[in-house]
Amino acid sequence: MKNEWIVNYILGETSPEDNKKIAAWIEENPEHEAQYLELKKIWGLTERKMDYQPVDIDQAWSRFVDLRAGRAAERADEIPEAVKPVRRLGATRIFQVAASVLLVCGLSFMALHFGLTEDKQLTTWGAVEHMDLPDGSHVSLNKASDLRYHKAWLGRERQVTLAKGEAFFQVKHDEAHPFVIQSGKQTITVLGTSFNVRKGENQTEVIVASGKVCVQYGKEKVFLTANQHVTIADTTTKVVQPDTVPDQLYRYYIHQEFIFENTPLPRVFEVLGRAYGQQFVLNPVHKKLLYTARFEQQNLKEIVEVILTTFNLKIEKKGNTYYIN
Repeated sequence: MKNEWIVNYILGETSPEDNKKIAAWIEENPEHEAQYLELKKIWGLTERKMDYQPVDIDQAWSRFVDLRAGRAAERADEIPEAVKPVRRLGATRIFQVAASVLLVCGLSFMALHFGLTEDKQLTTWGAVEHMDLPDGSHVSLNKASDLRYHKAWLGRERQVTLAKGEAFFQVKHDEAHPFVIQSGKQTITVLGTSFNVRKGENQTEVIVASGKVCVQYGKEKVFLTANQHVTIADTTTKVVQPDTVPDQLYRYYIHQEFIFENTPLPRVFEVLGRAYGQQFVLNPVHKKLLYTARFEQQNLKEIVEVILTTFNLKIEKKGNTYYIN
């Protein structure tokens, strides 16, 4: 695939149809993913901000006057040898100089304008990414997620959009500039807190780890505090009440670890299925089993084998579904 297409994809300038094609191309071969990551890295290096030094006009004019006076005094002390002809610029040369000046000024303005108005798009595929936002807030972006924000953040609000996927935000406190996340038809507003947002196909889930969060949908609002969560469909117009978070497993992707503490076995396989994009069906006779274990940086096969051995269970795959008995 041409590098030009990949760069346009990184910049978010491709159509939804092209996005699917390029994403499939990246996933089908490790070499393709390596090419994509290399271009993404190179492009990131070109986005460094330009430093603009302020110019003191009065000081510059004073230096010019002093310099001109000094040169005039030097010429007065010199003995002229001969009158040299003055070389005049032709019309073509004048046009070239003027065009060069205009080009430099134009490029400088474009660079400044681009740096202040460009939207930033962060997209993950097969790996979790951790990054800092312009205001000092930190975000952990789960696999297959898309986060966008305005690079300048010159307005009253610090606004980002979670187009798809999942992200854990640790927001830097700033009462004057609320942190706003747009997820589907839901608007999440905070001042300084940590929380998780998962954008589904037609709904948004918000889980608060610390602080307080306001979720607005339509004409309604719901406030969440630490260890509360809510799931709101895009079409919901009714009042929604927050629930208590059953566990901390929603944070598994941040440090790539699963901590099960007397966790019901159905919940264990629900979390694993979500994390690895698989579907598990557990025999109802095992729904009261509780499981305690900790897994760090281990793949799905290893985790499932340990669980099956612990309870002496069997697993069978039919189509794209795993059945556990």
